[in-house]
Amino acid sequence: MSDDPLPLLSFTGVTLARAGKELLGGVTLSVFEGDRVHLEGENGAGKSSLLLLMAGRLHPHNNTGTRAYAWDAPPAVDFRQARKNIALISRDEDERLKKIHHKSTVREFLLGHLDGQDFLYREVEAFDVPKVRAALSIFSLEYLENRLVRTLSLGEMRLCTLARMVLHERRLYLFDEVLNSLAPEAVQKVVAFIQNLIAPSAVVFAEHDRERTEAMGYNRVWRVAEGRVVAMEKQGLAVRRPATDLGLFRHPPHCTSQNTLVEIQNADFYHDFTLIFKDLNFTLREGDRWLVTGPNGSGKTTLLRILHGDFYPVWGKGHLHFKGALQHEEKSTLWARIAYVSAQHFTYYPPEMTVRDVFASRYSMSIYDYAVELPKESNAIIESFQLVDFLPRRFNTLSEGEKTRVLFARAFLLPAPLYLIDEGFLALSEKMFALVLSHLTKIPSQSALVVASHERLAAFNTQAKVALQPLPEFTNVRLTSHEADNGRV
Repeated sequence: MSDDPLPLLSFTGVTLARAGKELLGGVTLSVFEGDRVHLEGENGAGKSSLLLLMAGRLHPHNNTGTRAYAWDAPPAVDFRQARKNIALISRDEDERLKKIHHKSTVREFLLGHLDGQDFLYREVEAFDVPKVRAALSIFSLEYLENRLVRTLSLGEMRLCTLARMVLHERRLYLFDEVLNSLAPEAVQKVVAFIQNLIAPSAVVFAEHDRERTEAMGYNRVWRVAEGRVVAMEKQGLAVRRPATDLGLFRHPPHCTSQNTLVEIQNADFYHDFTLIFKDLNFTLREGDRWLVTGPNGSGKTTLLRILHGDFYPVWGKGHLHFKGALQHEEKSTLWARIAYVSAQHFTYYPPEMTVRDVFASRYSMSIYDYAVELPKESNAIIESFQLVDFLPRRFNTLSEGEKTRVLFARAFLLPAPLYLIDEGFLALSEKMFALVLSHLTKIPSQSALVVASHERLAAFNTQAKVALQPLPEFTNVRLTSHEADNGRV
């Protein structure tokens, strides 16, 4: 009897296409029991699409080649039933589930998935609820049990999707940038969970941050590049750092006016009837550089959306004033003056908009009315982000990393009084991450920069490692959980 591991998944000569464009050709590979495969490659190389192919969400182009799973026998098995053996965690999957279950509580969302199926409703047994609470406890999510799914932050939704995965044992786990949008304490829990997955299962994960990849452990490396998937020899960890401190969060030396842009006084802010901030007080000035950190669900995204003008204080409880370069009478005028990069905007643009349209909307300040041609001055930015060939492609067909590149390029097309970046870095390859940082160091000295991010910036900027300061200096901002502290900053 052979002791060789069982192949859980095999591709032979498979071609993969997205939106009519061939991405990968002649893919031949196998995933075996116990495998821990690291998937690497540039943004847009096809990593996410390959994971979708493995998950059975995409199928070989023109039925090329063969795809076989260990659980295919008998041949008449319903593949939707077979999907119970596969767990897929990705940003698109998070968004899909959030839309489907937007009216459900987290507990209802999880109760509907105890048997591994993707059902909205199922008959609940008395012993089901303890299972759900045990899954929530793995990621310290007990406080979310009665929250509506639509109110969850990106990080909270990611953790709930992971809790959903825990409820039913899988044989193949596919993780697409699984640690994105997670606070450091949540990252530790997720890494520990992946490390402790039972050996007969297999794990394939795409991840740009090599330090975190090393922590999860892997025995094989595949590189996706130039339309091919190539097995690579596993290399030791090599974290690349710039030679000098970029100083992103220091006040620019040439900014002396320090005029006020945003002022908040004794304000309470709610999101979907949930208190996020209580008695919030701060002033954002020209030239300010803020790094906003905090646990998932502490209000980082909400804080940036307040600065974007999306939320206002509860009636009669505090004041929010936009001043100087951000003073406005119409909301569209304010939004035109703020460069905002957020994963929340992955689904913001209408599905018919191409990448060229997304760029053109930066100049027209409207996603419904924009010029057919881009001005020549946009060429340099578009070329630097290697997006010339992307211009005719529909924005909603791009990968997470490609969408992020487009949103950053859009932000840099015109100077702005305020730049807001909400977890915009983790989907980027090392090359594109370094390019974005170089652009951020060149924004006008009088512009304010507010970045909500977790750990990745610390590897590139020593200033981001400094102990966070309390008000009123407010250069580094730490948010606490609003569940525990009523939204204190």
